[in-house]
Amino acid sequence: MNMVGPNLFKGIAVVIDNGIGSGEAIDRILQNIRDGGGHAIPLPALPSADYDLEHFSRVSFFIMDWNLANNAEGIPLDAGVRLPDTLNKAMIAQNIAFLKRLSQNRHAPVFIFTNEEPQTVIDELSADAELHKSVEESHILVKRKVEVTDKLYEVLEDWANSTPSVLTLKTWERNYVRAANDLFIDLHNRTPYWPVLLWQTFGADEIPPEVEMNKLLNRLVESRMGLLELDLGPFMEAVEEQSEKDAPAYRKAMYQVLEGERFLRNERLREDLYAPGDVFAFPVPGEDRKTYWINVRAECDCLRGGDDHQLYLLQAKAVENVEERIDKTFGNFSNEKDNEAIVFAMIDGQTFSVMFRDMKIKTLKQIKKDYTRVGRMLPPFITRVQQRYAAYMQRPGMPRIPPALYETA
Repeated sequence: MNMVGPNLFKGIAVVIDNGIGSGEAIDRILQNIRDGGGHAIPLPALPSADYDLEHFSRVSFFIMDWNLANNAEGIPLDAGVRLPDTLNKAMIAQNIAFLKRLSQNRHAPVFIFTNEEPQTVIDELSADAELHKSVEESHILVKRKVEVTDKLYEVLEDWANSTPSVLTLKTWERNYVRAANDLFIDLHNRTPYWPVLLWQTFGADEIPPEVEMNKLLNRLVESRMGLLELDLGPFMEAVEEQSEKDAPAYRKAMYQVLEGERFLRNERLREDLYAPGDVFAFPVPGEDRKTYWINVRAECDCLRGGDDHQLYLLQAKAVENVEERIDKTFGNFSNEKDNEAIVFAMIDGQTFSVMFRDMKIKTLKQIKKDYTRVGRMLPPFITRVQQRYAAYMQRPGMPRIPPALYETA
């Protein structure tokens, strides 16, 4: 019996396999989960297309057989045996549709343990553009069942410890859940009505209470989180090798990561809520280009009012040859002017300078009519823009240094 127990993968596993109860390999994998103290939810078939996958929101990991077909007697097909081509393609399409739907509800690793040749399954997964990325980036792992039998957690833990995104997710998730439990136990012991008391306060401020409650809970949970027991140092060499192997791809990935850190695309924002950092695109009449404007009005003000409510917009202009302006010692822009705030790699790798000299005040009605919101700059980047703009508005007038002291002949 495998002596490696669950660490990162403690909790519930969903196991989808039509051989449960009759297949030796999958039954031994299920027993492996139970022996490790975990709980398995066995499913003999994929959930129906209308099943609400949010029920799987706390699942630690998923195990799935790729060939879920039965013969005419309802018995799972033997290893290497497949349905006729048309039916087989339909089954693969159902598998792919499920995996894509699952990825939108739960970012948990999926392990496809199969009796088939793994490369065949990988090729079928990779034929879909979305799942190709999941396979390439190790969100989906394909292995033979016999390679996993009796050593499930050893395989899973080794895989997670070689995949930095999964290792970080599972470590952070455990830390977050522990802190959230501590928070709710603490406040519940003070009074079970603590959320209502705060909800009343939010309502008195005429701010959408659900927005403020969400911010408050995130802040309180974060304050109770301990340091992550995480060491990504062992991956540094692999990253350096990737950089040397394909420098353009490495730079592109870096820009994409930086955008994810400081900018949220509009499709992830609630349509009827505005906030500081909202970036709007305005088409220039008669020209095939757009200008970008960033809202810097205080958050509490943005949450109040209807179509006549005003936002304060500053123009953001693209910065060319940005690498030349980076201070190599401190990794920032030491030559940033008083009348601007530079945001590096904000959208699609493009750096923008937020200009302070001119502000447009527009109502929400005007904005909805003429502008298109493309996303939101996130703290602390928008906070820095607001702070620098506030300093610019309050700047004192200073006399020039006499030209005779710095002019040369």
